[in-house]
Amino acid sequence: MPESMRFRREGWTPVTSHRQDKGIVKVVWLQGTPYEMGYQHGKLLRNEIADLPLPTIQAANFLGKHLGLADFARKRCFSNVIEECEGLVAATKDIGMTMTASLVLAFGDVFQEYFADTLPQFFNDGAGFSIGRSSPVACSQFVAAGAATVDGRLYHGRSLDNNGKPNAYWIKHPTVFIRQPNDGIPHMFIAVPGMVWPNSGMNASGITLALNTAHPKDITRLATTGRSHVQMMARILSNANSYAEARTFMRSQRRMAADLILIADGMSRRAGVFELIATSMGIRELDASGVLYMANHFVSPEMQGEDRDPPSSSSLIRHERFKQLLEPGGPYSRHGKINPSVMVQILRDRINPVTLQQSPSTVYDDNASIATNGVVRQVVYDSQRLLFWLATGNIPIPNNPFVGFSLGEMLNLPNAVPCQPLVFR
Repeated sequence: MPESMRFRREGWTPVTSHRQDKGIVKVVWLQGTPYEMGYQHGKLLRNEIADLPLPTIQAANFLGKHLGLADFARKRCFSNVIEECEGLVAATKDIGMTMTASLVLAFGDVFQEYFADTLPQFFNDGAGFSIGRSSPVACSQFVAAGAATVDGRLYHGRSLDNNGKPNAYWIKHPTVFIRQPNDGIPHMFIAVPGMVWPNSGMNASGITLALNTAHPKDITRLATTGRSHVQMMARILSNANSYAEARTFMRSQRRMAADLILIADGMSRRAGVFELIATSMGIRELDASGVLYMANHFVSPEMQGEDRDPPSSSSLIRHERFKQLLEPGGPYSRHGKINPSVMVQILRDRINPVTLQQSPSTVYDDNASIATNGVVRQVVYDSQRLLFWLATGNIPIPNNPFVGFSLGEMLNLPNAVPCQPLVFR
């Protein structure tokens, strides 16, 4: 794909900061310095941020102040993240947001791993405490390109899952942030109000990415210095013009926790699953088959035995169903027939690959299929054309329509491709 199709800042004028709602989805345009974008975020989403559960803010303030987590985060955050938090707090301090809480939330993926997942596992494994084990990890992703798709384009599908019961704040306030930094590539986050990081996103150079949770084998695999994975993702969206640049950045960063991040490039049709732990990293890249997929366990040879053993049955089930649906030659394979509508069908698949039983469409979370693992949000990207389709709203999410967006149109880019509704047969 020619480099001329990548984003070029010359001649482009950023869109003025404003908000437009599309159904339940809040869409906000941010522009300027990190501080300015944080301030605009706070002003445009003031009512939604005020809806953050009070115990969440109280806990963030308590842990940030009395356990030093805010200082811990400040020393490890990218400087632009700190500045963005400062702007956000300036706009929302009168409704209870503090810099202490904002810093803790900005480093929340690492603290989640430490305090909600790995330490409870350690205490419950023999120390005599009982503070509750975390639920099995969730989320699913896949990429199809080349021989796997009807037109050779690269498509990226992602399901954000939340086990047990849906997070009410995330269900109520899905938000698309159109971010236009003064010194970076314009891009979008899919997140929630009050958070300055994405768990999924796309930039104007055709890079998409999203994160799936993983857990380390034991606490010795974690580290106390390094970066937040979601902050690293934000950095890629703002700075990477290609998969090669994103990969170089990933290799350069020190890490603290365990996760899987899928990074795809619609222009070059390259993609990789980055299996991460503080002390090591494995990369599985898109090959001639044109398919790449991941659930919540490590698969690369170099990362075998580094994550929690055994993997959850849910993760194994989703991985196996992706294999049935994506790899060529099988009786259930969609290989060679994939387009955005088929991507949606795969994300909505409710078949257990072992029993071949179909979960009812009303099920939220039975850990038995791709679509019934606690879905909170689903998205399909066509990043060569800067298009994406988002399913959200009331559960079960896989029953809801996918609403289309054109990042090119939202940024007023020349030759922007309009987003068409998905057609199902």
